[in-house]
Amino acid sequence: MKNDIIPSFTRRVIAATEPVVLENFYLPEVSALSQKQDITDRKVESGRILKRLLVITGDHSESARRLGIKFQPDDVRAVIEALRSHAKGSNAVSVPGERGEVHQHVLDSLFSELVEEPSNILFTTVSGPDSIRYDAMEPTFWIECLDLLEKTLCEKISP
Repeated sequence: MKNDIIPSFTRRVIAATEPVVLENFYLPEVSALSQKQDITDRKVESGRILKRLLVITGDHSESARRLGIKFQPDDVRAVIEALRSHAKGSNAVSVPGERGEVHQHVLDSLFSELVEEPSNILFTTVSGPDSIRYDAMEPTFWIECLDLLEKTLCEKISP
């Protein structure tokens, strides 16, 4: 074809009369992301979270009871140990152990609901003079809350 001539494009060059300082275009350093959460009264906060966890566990215990399953201290410890393991970085998706199918499902269901709690419980962090950031709970504090839950529940349901 005769009209196959491709027009040539020239690259435009921007002439700068003064040298450009690239540092002026860098984003500012954000240090608030690396700060640890400052929980002023850990005992009060963990007590508040414990109440929430007890309600969830109580609901699951009641549902299990209707299915003929009674939570035992070993069941609670297994769920909490799986939650601790998950908080430390494992990919746990169920509660380990040998149980009946329904019993296993009840414990896995409790695990599934509790494993989402750290992201549902938000703490505020001042990230600037006019701004507040909402952060999910840190794993170390979550493990403290799990320890408290285990102590409370295992004392309560011991035979």
